[in-house]
Amino acid sequence: MINLLKNSKALLTVATVASVVTTASTAQALTLKVEVESLAPDGGVALTPVWVGFHDGSFDVYNGGQASPEGLERIAEDGNPMVISADFLANRTYVQGGVSGVFASSQMGTRVDGAVGGAPITAGTMAMSTFEVTPDVSNLYFSYTSMILPSNDYFLANGDPLAHSLSTLFSGADTSISFEIGLPGSFRDAGTEVNDFNTSAGNGLFPGLPGGQTGPNQGADENGVITSVTDSFANFQNRPTDFDTDFANLNFNNQTLYPNGIARVTITVESVPESSTTVGLMAIAGLFVFGSLRRRNNDFS
Repeated sequence: MINLLKNSKALLTVATVASVVTTASTAQALTLKVEVESLAPDGGVALTPVWVGFHDGSFDVYNGGQASPEGLERIAEDGNPMVISADFLANRTYVQGGVSGVFASSQMGTRVDGAVGGAPITAGTMAMSTFEVTPDVSNLYFSYTSMILPSNDYFLANGDPLAHSLSTLFSGADTSISFEIGLPGSFRDAGTEVNDFNTSAGNGLFPGLPGGQTGPNQGADENGVITSVTDSFANFQNRPTDFDTDFANLNFNNQTLYPNGIARVTITVESVPESSTTVGLMAIAGLFVFGSLRRRNNDFS
């Protein structure tokens, strides 16, 4: 559990804004529990609450080598899922014909989305949310994206919209599936903000880093394209002295430190309920604000 304390700067989620939306079930409704478990070593990188979406395979999050759409930029720079959620629920996609942008998709049926977690998912912690989906083609595929902390605009996402099928859960062949995310080599730089520890987010989770940003979208615009991250923080401005030794566990591309990636996602069939609740993103007015957060030895339980 993360304690919210005064007089240190970091990314902070407001617990009271996590609106819960209750939906009436149908005969076909299925409740899925999505868990995100950090696999990072102590002092390793963290994730902002993970945006997830269930769709028919028509939502593509990103295309490397091209500019980031605004919805992905807001996730990658500030962990803010509002724009990507609005686009997703409006049946849009960010890649069409190999080109990045915001396009109408061929979505069949109703998409479902939401957030997993209400605070940064740090080493040794896990977050969980439940979602009510229709177990047919309309919700057959699972997508995710999350900002990496600390960073200016690093993110994780599935580049293939068909990568994670829920077919075995829908058919009853499995009651649970799991997979790792953030394997070395899978991290991306959105190319939207200059990499600079003076304006990166989540610094307060890692004592010794510069103060970092105190509000959304404070870093200098980079106006670049999405690229693979090869050498973690080597190109960051204002790196602390002895960064490579004092913050060695932030090297997320190190196979020894992150042999199974940064996190494990597990999706489990909970029930076919009479009613259930899911975290509703569209009702969240500013999922993140910047305020006070300090990590102590007993901050997590």
